[in-house]
Amino acid sequence: MPPSARCTATTFSEHGWSWPSQPGEDWYGRYAFRNSLGSYKPHFYAGHCWDHVRDFVEPTVRAALDRFNDALFWHGLEDTTGVGSGLPDQPCPWDADLLLWCPPDHVPVIAEWWRQAAPRLESVREPFTRHAAEPRGWIPDFASFADLLTDWGEVVVQAERRGWGVVALRC
Repeated sequence: MPPSARCTATTFSEHGWSWPSQPGEDWYGRYAFRNSLGSYKPHFYAGHCWDHVRDFVEPTVRAALDRFNDALFWHGLEDTTGVGSGLPDQPCPWDADLLLWCPPDHVPVIAEWWRQAAPRLESVREPFTRHAAEPRGWIPDFASFADLLTDWGEVVVQAERRGWGVVALRC
């Protein structure tokens, strides 16, 4: 990745968006997820938790969250064939250590799944607490799970507004 494509935003925040401070660099933004400490582990564990709770979630919420989670961090677990995002795999055009990338034409689809799931996310609280909560870990409770999903929702909705793709870099 050329030096000009590296995240060089000078305005960083503990949580939320950071924007580049140089003129002409409005083609990217950096998003810091709550309680992730810059690690991919919360995303991995959220996928693990979703695998444990999804069978206990109302079908329309489950369908939207299956696709949303799969597109961003779940990646079609082996025993859930046929419930993934359905978005085509695309080879990464860069020589970079990426966790994921979604081209701009995938983002509106993912954002729509978030819009379907977000108003009903609270309905996942009880099944999550019963079947997926792990008090010691990256996603110990429903609030942590909901925060991570809400942060991803913010990322895809903002990317959709701007016509952007989404790239998650391994840091």
